[in-house]
Amino acid sequence: MKRFLIVFFALLILKSGETAECRTQSDSVYTLPFHIDAGLLVFKGQMNGVDTDFAFDTGASMGLANSLAEPAERLQVKGKKIKMRDSNKQVAKVPTGLTKEIRIGGVSFPKVRSLVNDMAYLYCMDYYLLGSDIISQLNWEIDFENMVIRFSKNPFPVENGWTDIPVYFFNKRPYVTVKFAGEEFENILIDTGYTHFFSFPANNPSIQDFLSLKDSLGLSNPDISSSMGALSIQTDSTRTILVDSLQIGENYFEKIPISFEPITGAKLGIGFFKTLGSSLVINNSESKYLLRMRKAVKFKDPIQVGVHYLEGKLVVMSKSIGAVPEDIMLSIGEEILSVNGRRAEDFEDSCDFMRWSFTNKPKSMTITKLDGTSLVFEPIRLK
Repeated sequence: MKRFLIVFFALLILKSGETAECRTQSDSVYTLPFHIDAGLLVFKGQMNGVDTDFAFDTGASMGLANSLAEPAERLQVKGKKIKMRDSNKQVAKVPTGLTKEIRIGGVSFPKVRSLVNDMAYLYCMDYYLLGSDIISQLNWEIDFENMVIRFSKNPFPVENGWTDIPVYFFNKRPYVTVKFAGEEFENILIDTGYTHFFSFPANNPSIQDFLSLKDSLGLSNPDISSSMGALSIQTDSTRTILVDSLQIGENYFEKIPISFEPITGAKLGIGFFKTLGSSLVINNSESKYLLRMRKAVKFKDPIQVGVHYLEGKLVVMSKSIGAVPEDIMLSIGEEILSVNGRRAEDFEDSCDFMRWSFTNKPKSMTITKLDGTSLVFEPIRLK
């Protein structure tokens, strides 16, 4: 999971009348409501009969549980540790656990082994990261307009006019080949656990002239941002560039924002699909991804400043560079007095702050420095 720009996201509330109870249909298609939480697609399931919130992540080769799972009897930690590499390329051996049964709707998966590690956000929200070991066994239709996810053992039929995204698989994870800036790039991971559009390694030799040109034209939208991986949080200088044309298969997509980051794997995130499409069909049994395009696409302008709660303090951890005059008045790592009127003492701990920050979506962010200076940050449109 990459690009942890701390901006305030809205928790999309389920429509009234919908419940987390799945509705079984005669054609063996199961339907569940979902919500988008901090960019992650989350729906209900069970682990060993215990209700569990699943975060849908095609980029994870296997599931990831937190340390709350064993006391809740969702799994038993047992077996050898497994070497794990997170999105920041940090590596560590972590425990694994065994779940007797994972159930999603009317579908059961016996004896599922998961990694066990406390990634901060998943721990605070008590989510289970559902990986491709489970996802690849079903076919899925994600309806972004009605906020429901359907799944079946059988592939989903689609009407003419859907956009076919050619995919191929390694270790059950989906990949695509893309073209931009006059170059073709293979092995781009489709990672629905990555909440933004598209990330790409900034050190790739083939794009250095492209990056230099955008820098010289003032079109690289530089920032300093934090990214949260399963093992680490890292702060780096990045660029976000609007690419005139991105090609996947025979399809062309215009003005797509790509985040060029020093430490990353190339990945296409859930933001790409939910912004451009009203529905996404993942027919794993046919190795097909199909997208029903929206008639009108609206890109959301981000508030490019972020705050973390660290050791009882509010600390600036991300900001744009040169986008607004206020940028120069903040430093990475600087302690602040408050964010949108909330001080550090207003939060019980880092989890309380994280839950608050991701379930609020203000139109602007007001940061008050320790000297009382108040700075207001509005959403910034990419150049």
